[in-house]
Amino acid sequence: MTKKTYEVFQAVENKAMILGGYWDNFKNEIISELPESYHAEIDELSNNLKTALESLIDELRHPTLILATTGTTSSGKSTLVNLLCGADIVPTAVSEMSAGAVTIEYSEEKALIIQETDQASWECGEWRNISDEEICQRLERVMISYIDNKKNQSNLAYPKFIIHYPFRLLKEYERDLPRGVRVKLLDLPGLSYVGDESNMEVIRQCREALCFVTYNSQETDPQKVRSLLLQVVEQVKSLDASPDRMLFILNRIDVFRDDKDWIESEKRFVEKTTTSIKHELRVQLPEYTQAIDNLDIIKLSTLPALLALQIRSDNQNDSTIACRDADRKCGQLIEETILEDLPRKAENWSSQDRLRVAEDLWKKSYAEEFQEYLNNHITEHFPKLVIPPVIKRFNVSAGNSIAQWAVQTTTTILNSSEENYQQEINKILEIKSSLEDFLKVSDANLRKPFEKINQQFGEYISRQNKEDPINILTEAITDLQFTEPYNEIEEKLVPLYDWKDALGRGVDQILEAVAESLEKRIVTLDYPNFKKADPLKVRLLEGNLRRLFILGYSFDVAKNGQNVVAKTLQEKENLKEKNRELNQLSYNLTQIISPVLEKIVKQEINRIYEAVNELFICHLAYLEKGSNERAPDYVIRFPESELNKVKRDLNFNFVEFDSDFEISKEEYTKKFRTWKHWLWIVPKKEKLSSDNAKIPSIGKILADWKEQLKEIEPQILKQIIEWLIAQIDDLKKNVDKTQSDILDLYQDRLEKARQEITIDYEHKQNVWQPMQQKAKRLEQEFSNLDSFQEEANLSDN
Repeated sequence: MTKKTYEVFQAVENKAMILGGYWDNFKNEIISELPESYHAEIDELSNNLKTALESLIDELRHPTLILATTGTTSSGKSTLVNLLCGADIVPTAVSEMSAGAVTIEYSEEKALIIQETDQASWECGEWRNISDEEICQRLERVMISYIDNKKNQSNLAYPKFIIHYPFRLLKEYERDLPRGVRVKLLDLPGLSYVGDESNMEVIRQCREALCFVTYNSQETDPQKVRSLLLQVVEQVKSLDASPDRMLFILNRIDVFRDDKDWIESEKRFVEKTTTSIKHELRVQLPEYTQAIDNLDIIKLSTLPALLALQIRSDNQNDSTIACRDADRKCGQLIEETILEDLPRKAENWSSQDRLRVAEDLWKKSYAEEFQEYLNNHITEHFPKLVIPPVIKRFNVSAGNSIAQWAVQTTTTILNSSEENYQQEINKILEIKSSLEDFLKVSDANLRKPFEKINQQFGEYISRQNKEDPINILTEAITDLQFTEPYNEIEEKLVPLYDWKDALGRGVDQILEAVAESLEKRIVTLDYPNFKKADPLKVRLLEGNLRRLFILGYSFDVAKNGQNVVAKTLQEKENLKEKNRELNQLSYNLTQIISPVLEKIVKQEINRIYEAVNELFICHLAYLEKGSNERAPDYVIRFPESELNKVKRDLNFNFVEFDSDFEISKEEYTKKFRTWKHWLWIVPKKEKLSSDNAKIPSIGKILADWKEQLKEIEPQILKQIIEWLIAQIDDLKKNVDKTQSDILDLYQDRLEKARQEITIDYEHKQNVWQPMQQKAKRLEQEFSNLDSFQEEANLSDN
């Protein structure tokens, strides 16, 4: 049995308090042996430790638990939020309703705040002591207003809501959480708005959140199922968080209860969907392969689960309304023997009737299993999310300096006598040389693959090397993945080269949707990447495709292309019209693909940042371990929070996705750039009255666009490598300075001890050698503070 969440937090707090006691004992013992010149430094260390301990304990006692919900289109995400709250406060609808970010903070007093946003046409303000119904109504009015106005105002800022509410989630789990915990629920914007710049503030909070991703189990159309799978991946990527902190929920799972053998139908669906989701995530987020393999994907029907809660309400009117809804919306779920015993009118149901219905709905909605998964999820991930950064801040503020002072001071005093001093000076020089060599070799190993890529890229540009530079990058990163110590984070480095495939997938998704529309003569642009484009531009593309259907750009033409000879005036006019529409198709695709790629690039750059961050954390841990092996009495620390300053200034500069195309003066009065001649009209000799043209196949269209993307890849690679080498240079400077400062500090302490302290052999044996051992134990205790994950897995016994 694992420890409860609050017990893990309490264990870390207890260890921290013990550390304070260890220091006090050590300080009181050593200060009596030291001259007064040491006292000021000891007092400063004590004050810093006191402040750091107070801050650490406060953060451990008052952590913030953030639970964020997102999901595929019409997946019941808002109903899940209501289930967590235990009331209908977030509006739900058959169509996509979630628009804007809703933050729900626990409070015994209910309140709603609609924040002021740019160009808001809805009422903003604050309402206290507000009813559940009014909260829901106000949110719905604002969301509808936003959705309607967004169609013509693509840059309209999304609404922001803050609700203070006594939600049931905290009441259910507070006995397992730290007593002062703060809990927030984030209902994230729908996928249509997830790319908005204004959403980044909310998305950033998700890096510190446990997330729910809901999936609509009711959808059966293969094309829409494919779209849902892509939406799941898009939501995960947009959350910018590790999948291992996400619970994937197959919502509305009760849809299979209508099948004759519903158990088998449900089982097949769960297995197939779980496999599909994991496969798609592995393809697009390979750096999280291990986490994806261990993902929890669970069954739930949020509406009957919520109604089961509301039927049990102490408010008779609320209970009756829930009974009516249960009878009308979930009657097929309720056991037939129960239905037969129920009065026709819900208001006539007895307390026993209501209890029986509530228990049946709760069981068949898998709500109990969901509660158990959620509890385990919080227990496993909440401490790992909150405690490590708290401990890192504590160590930087006080822990590292105390451990270093204690060991260095006792060691330098032991080596400050005349017979040992010169020997220690020589040892310092040896250690300094050894550390410099170690750091130099380690730095060379880190930068070697990237400098190799840089060199070969230069050869590629100068035509001395014909090998695709992207292949060179992939091979170099692969070599690094199998080089110690970076083999420990093998999969985490994949984004350093996977961006190429990600950009390709983004363009493919758009072009293949266009191809499918042309081939099937049905507009099918319901894919996540179209949500990243201006809705107006997407509507123009849809109209463009429909006009091509009318003009006869048929399945065969789309598949194979066509040589056309237009003889009659009507045929010539039709050919010119196709020419215009195909060129307009090129223009519309440019208007969509360029901004979509910009947003995909932002996602990929974030993945690259995370990969480099993991690489540098691994590198610093390796350096710290190796340095302390070479200088065990110096307590060398390379805190990644201080040294790993990855600059988030990487950017990919795209050229225009087009090439010269000149429309004839008869057709257009201006020129504009488009990527390719879709249609060449070539008059024959004057005596012939036909126009000849070759209409391109959709395959040719796709190939030309992909070729353009391939042409810009080397430039993107150049930007990445130059940026990465600059980050490695900065890291090396920081590491070298930190090491130099530690060595200088040790030598200063040696000089101080030599000048101010005199010890004889007996004092050395009886006082300072035992004191040094105590200092090293103290250093070890401070280092062990972050072993809380082992504590979490200990049994309560």
